[in-house]
Amino acid sequence: MAKIRVHHGTTELYVNVVSVDTRCVDIVVNHDLTVDMKVPIGMNQDMIRRYVKMNEERIVQQYERYKMRNHQVLPVTLELEDGRLIYRSGQKLPYLGKMNLELRIKFHADDETRIYEQDNQDGSRVLTIRTDNDDQNFLRYCVMRYYKKTAGQLVNRKVHEYGNRMNLTYNHVKITGQARSTKLSVSKLTYKNLEIRDQKTLWGSCNRKRNLRFDWKLAMLPEEVIDYVIVHELTHLKKMNHSARFWAEIEKVMPEYQECRNWLNKHGKEYEIF
Repeated sequence: MAKIRVHHGTTELYVNVVSVDTRCVDIVVNHDLTVDMKVPIGMNQDMIRRYVKMNEERIVQQYERYKMRNHQVLPVTLELEDGRLIYRSGQKLPYLGKMNLELRIKFHADDETRIYEQDNQDGSRVLTIRTDNDDQNFLRYCVMRYYKKTAGQLVNRKVHEYGNRMNLTYNHVKITGQARSTKLSVSKLTYKNLEIRDQKTLWGSCNRKRNLRFDWKLAMLPEEVIDYVIVHELTHLKKMNHSARFWAEIEKVMPEYQECRNWLNKHGKEYEIF
């Protein structure tokens, strides 16, 4: 297997040339970020090198795009107990694929727990929980309520956008689950057809009553992965299976869906700590 060096801008990588029984040349970026170029058996080296030279920019763009989607956003230094994250003031939480949501916990002897956020000029966010309850289960519930509200707004907008593109009309959101404490005050969305809930094992689902459900942790993921999950479930309104025709429908809307699907398969379970 030959290797060809590719240098474009500040990016340098090597392309592994693999001869296979095919009529076309195909560039593949693998999970470990190695790059394979599958060429027809018998294709001579000069032709291969000319092809790589002519397509350097496209190869690097494909590599950089996959590299961005292949990143692991959760640091290994997060403090866990029994497999669950321990919530402490000052720690960073994921939002849209970046660890830029700072959690602040202010303990006050108030009659009501308040949850509010603010945006910083650098694009980061601060999530503040003002409460007299330091129980980890309660703090976890407060964080979940914030993400449910945020995911509800995000999913509502994206379902509306993609629904229009796919000639579908599901654009209403409902936050499910009642507050466990009368002291907890957080705004709610109260629509129908689409729910944000604790899905446990699924990022999204669609039943035969045409109800769509999405997991509250969706707002933690990279935005293009969120788009894939939404398009996936909207496509079930057309095809209630995972047949070849189902995936073809997704590809019409998201040609790069496989990269997002691979990202979920690789990193999705990491978010079970929240």
